[in-house]
Amino acid sequence: MARVAFADESGIDGSTKCYAIGVVSVAASRIGHFNQVFESLKRKHGVDNEVRWTSVRNSHGLVNLGIDWLHRIVTSSTARFDAIVVNTALYRKWRDSAGREEAFYRTYTFLLRHLALRVREETTVMIDDRSDEYPKRHEVVETITNRMLAQLHATGRLKDVIKVRSHDHPGIQIADMLTGAVASSHRLFLDPAAPINAAKRLAIQRMASLIGWDALHYDTFPHDKFNIWHFPLECRGTPASRKINVARLAPFITPAELGTSHKRARGSR
Repeated sequence: MARVAFADESGIDGSTKCYAIGVVSVAASRIGHFNQVFESLKRKHGVDNEVRWTSVRNSHGLVNLGIDWLHRIVTSSTARFDAIVVNTALYRKWRDSAGREEAFYRTYTFLLRHLALRVREETTVMIDDRSDEYPKRHEVVETITNRMLAQLHATGRLKDVIKVRSHDHPGIQIADMLTGAVASSHRLFLDPAAPINAAKRLAIQRMASLIGWDALHYDTFPHDKFNIWHFPLECRGTPASRKINVARLAPFITPAELGTSHKRARGSR
């Protein structure tokens, strides 16, 4: 069975103590339904603009869309979310600012290898378009990942790694929301004084409650729906490795919880 994956990253500007890459994937046969649900949930939660974690400020609708989507992923028949969180102080290759692009794509390769090993299927990966010093990095990722998989005699492989515009692909936007939440939660763990607004903090708590956690800064034991991998090795189990316990849908956030009016809180306006 073919699979489609959508990937995005958060925190790679070098200003924070970690960055994350996340991948939302689903059976290729379900993409039409996946996109229909995306538009339906945008209407349900009053979100008009592109879905982005950076747009979460005083918008309860955008937060609730993220909560709703994570719940649907962990209870779906084919969807999953996988992420790698990189502690930049401990990642030796990242310390050389001139080599950060290569270091970043190296961790991208590790994550996609992990996904292919777990799903054991041919996967087309769409990544958010970004300006790279070397414009064919995504092609290198595909080649190297498949070479690794072949050496492991894995049944899964990458069919293509393609750069796309996030505006055109709901899966990229969902990956943006979930990856941003994971990165921000880990950032708070590393730096409790990090300037992360109240809406994002509340979003992190509600999303975490869907998998039986109090935050999203843990790494996970292998799971078929939700995985967070801390990198490099020294970060594993910091602060702890936890099992996933899928819970019922958490209560949606209300405008009152953010101190906003209904009009101000709609969508990402």
